[in-house]
This record gives sequence, C-alpha cells and structure tokens, in this order.
Amino acid sequence: MKHAKKLLCLALAMVMSLSLVACSSSSDGKADNSNAGAGIDHDREVVYGSASLITNFNVKYVTAQNDLQALDQVYDALVRKVNGKFCGQLADSWEISEDGLTYTFHINPNAKFSDGTDITAEDVEFSYEFVRDQCDGWSWLYKTLDDVEAVDEKTAVFHFSAADASRLSIMSSSQYGSVFSKAAMEKYGDDYGKTAESVVSSGPYVITDWKENEYVKFEARDDYYGKKPDLTHIKYVPISDVNAAVVALQTGELDLYFNPLSGVALDTVKAADNIAISEGLTCRNESIYMNCESDIFSDVRMRRAVAYAINKEEALEVCGSGQGQVVIYPCDLGEQVTGNPDFVPSHTYEYNVEKARALVEECGNVGKTVTIKSYNTEPYQTLSVWLQGSLSAIGLDAKVDTMERSAFLDQLINGEVEICPFSWSDISFDFGSAVGIYMNSNCIGMSGNYGRYNNPRADELIALGNSASDVEARKGYYRELIEIYMEDVPSVAMYAVINAIAHSNQLVMEDANIYQMARVHWAQ
Repeated sequence: MKHAKKLLCLALAMVMSLSLVACSSSSDGKADNSNAGAGIDHDREVVYGSASLITNFNVKYVTAQNDLQALDQVYDALVRKVNGKFCGQLADSWEISEDGLTYTFHINPNAKFSDGTDITAEDVEFSYEFVRDQCDGWSWLYKTLDDVEAVDEKTAVFHFSAADASRLSIMSSSQYGSVFSKAAMEKYGDDYGKTAESVVSSGPYVITDWKENEYVKFEARDDYYGKKPDLTHIKYVPISDVNAAVVALQTGELDLYFNPLSGVALDTVKAADNIAISEGLTCRNESIYMNCESDIFSDVRMRRAVAYAINKEEALEVCGSGQGQVVIYPCDLGEQVTGNPDFVPSHTYEYNVEKARALVEECGNVGKTVTIKSYNTEPYQTLSVWLQGSLSAIGLDAKVDTMERSAFLDQLINGEVEICPFSWSDISFDFGSAVGIYMNSNCIGMSGNYGRYNNPRADELIALGNSASDVEARKGYYRELIEIYMEDVPSVAMYAVINAIAHSNQLVMEDANIYQMARVHWAQ
C-alpha cells in the first residue's frame, strides 16, 4: 500500500453521508416505442454499433471514449450513477466518515467473477491501487488515495488524505472505477485484456468471441449476482460512418448506435417507424480552448475577444443541430452548482462582434494568423470551420488544421495548440470536478486544463472547496471560482450536449447517458 501523493487536479469537497444502498432507476430519456412489434425474439443477437472497436480490455490501455461502453459490459464498479443518483452495484451499501476521508464498502456476498471465484475486498484493493499506480492517464484521480484496506473478505475500507465531493462519481466510472480479478491480472500480466480468454468478468456479460477490428460478442452471465440482463446475446461492431449507421438502423441490421446523432442523421432516424430515440442532457460541454501561454492568447483581452465573438446559439444550431443547452460557464446546471438557481456571473460575454474586434485592434492583432487545430471527425470539423468564420469576422487570419485524434491530443496536452474546439465530459454533474480541472494549474500538461491556465487564487479556491465541510460554503467558493473563470476566460463554454441515442423500437434504454447493456431492455 502506498501513501498519498500530492493532489493534482480535482476540485474537492466533503461529502457527509451515513449509509447508501442499491437502488433502481427509470428512464429520463424520451423514447417512442409505440410501434414496437408484438413478436420480439428475446433470444436473438442484438447488434450494437460504435464509431470504433475496443482493442484492449485492460483499463490501463483504454484511450477512446467509445471503449467505455465495451468495458461496461464486463466490469462492474462498486457504485454507479443512474439518473443523477448513486446506486450500489458491487457494493450493497457503504458508509462515509464525517470528515469525508474514510469510505467503507460492503460487497454483495453473492458477487462472483465469471470464472466462479468470489469478488473480494482484495480484488477491490488491487483494482483501485492499480489505477492509481499504473494508469498514467487517470492515476491523478486517486492521488489522495492512501490505501485500500481489505478488513475482511467482503469489506473494503478506503483511506484518503483529502475529502472529495466528486469521489463517488469518479469511482462509478468504467474507466477508473472497474473492479477486476487480481488473480487474472497477475496470471496474464501485460497480456491481460488482449484476448477474450484473458478477460475475467465482474459484470453482467462475458466475451464469447472477439475478432480484431470486426466485432466483439458478449453473452449474458447465468451466474451474475445481479439481475440477469434482458439482452442475452450482443454483437458489438465498429461503424465510423454515420450515414452507414443510419442505413443499418433503418434496415434492422443494427439495433443500437452508441454515438449520439445530430443534424440530418438524427432527423432521418426520427422519421423511421422502426427506430426510437432516447435522449438525456449531459454535463459534456462543447467549448473553445485557448492556450494561455501562447503569444496571442496569453493576453486576457484576446481571450475575451473570442468570448464576445462566439454566437453560442448559432454554434448549437450549426454544429450541434440544436441538440443541447446553451451554457454561460462549464457545467452550468443551476442550483446544484452555485446554490442559487438565479445566479448569473458579472461577466457573461453576450455575442458582440464590434466589442470583439475592438479588443483585437486594441491588442494590435488585426491580421495576425491563428491556427485552429482539432480532430478530423465530426462535430469538430464543422466546429473548426465555424470557429474559423467567427475569428475571421473579428479581424484574425484564422487557419484550420485537422488531424487524427491521437496526434491532436498529443499536441493539445503538450501546449502546441493555440485554439481549438473541444469537449470535457464530467460524469458527476459537479462544478468542482468540471471547472476545477479546467482551471487547476496542477493539471497543466494533463487531461483537463488544456488552456494551460494558471491563477493562484483559483487554485486556492479549489483547495478550499476540497476541505469544505459545509455544502453551502463549498458552493460559495465555486461562485467565486465562476467569477474568476468568466473574468479570465481560460475557455469559452458554448453548450451542454444532449445525447440522442438511436435504437430499435424493440428496445428501451433506462438512461441515455448510461451505456451498460444490462440497462437496455426489450420493449415487451
């Protein structure tokens, strides 16, 4: 067991709770299943599509957002967040100490891995310390984890050096909250997760067949400790072309498409009699990041100029097909963030090209070249071209450079991007974890603070939120943090995305933001 290291990124705060138990949920999504047929074959193989196919079931090597759905089929977490509520999964119940530093989880006594062995507190200990110590992309999330103590076979006690209001949300993610077999990981070593045979499931499905770049097949476990999923056979296939996915949905070759649809594609599937749409508002914000260390955007006046130049309503319509909610700041979801549903920061940057151009002129940057970098996929290609027009309108010579995802991320994290459209997805719907990562200087060069923003007072407020025992005090710190964000403009949050998931009307999704197929059911 290793001692806590320096807290890097998350805005933390105390959560005080006594005991929480497993819970169920109903759908927030709006799916029309009125035309579902009467004769559904409940034993048939369900075909599930995504933009890409997972290449490794070892969380250490997972990099793509699309991989998370595949992980969700074979790994359970201690808890899950469903429709805004934390529910027990592997954990029957849990307690949190009053100081927020000790979490005690009681594992379901019937929980077993797919190889028949019990899921124990030692497996929990191994899994979380593995993420902390070996998963470079996400290890910073557990820098305050001192150790996990397996006090008995089914009780795991987590000891932290700092309280964190987002902790349960972090632990509920398949990317950094999965529980896997210690014995299997030690048996296969670095080869774990590369083949179907090496993956031992703690979740509702096992892998039965896996052909690289073509498909992964899952089968519901008969020995699963929870409710056996409705969908017993799943074939997961890659479909990068949205138009091809739409055709496959229409013809019935595809039952569900993981990637949210928008624009013409969404309109097309909405018109189809055999397709339903499940929707859910997310805390994923499409934003414009500016490098605060770059020649042009180190000047806050230029960042404010960009804020004035952004027509958020237009961005939502043109780039998001209206599928979302315009926001003033990241994770702008009202009372749960600020404590005041009517809170409006002092600076809001209403769309004003004249003000924006005046600031550009004041800085002597009219005609200066600015390069917009992004993915070479949607919606970022459209966002980049749209942003190019917005910057050109205020006197900048804007260029667009799109590239493969991995190359873009490398440049972004290394500070080689001047300005870009990008998104941050926060599973917690918590301002502290969302904006704290945007603004914490300890996150420069890591996932989150892509604008390389550095403000000691912002860091101080994040630290104060960390240790705040009073929820209202915490929200007060965040209101001040919002004011700083809006004044300094490390990024421009444009709109929160609505997931619009298209699927056969023979299926019903419990939650459009949860992609575990155990939460997808037959319509009848």
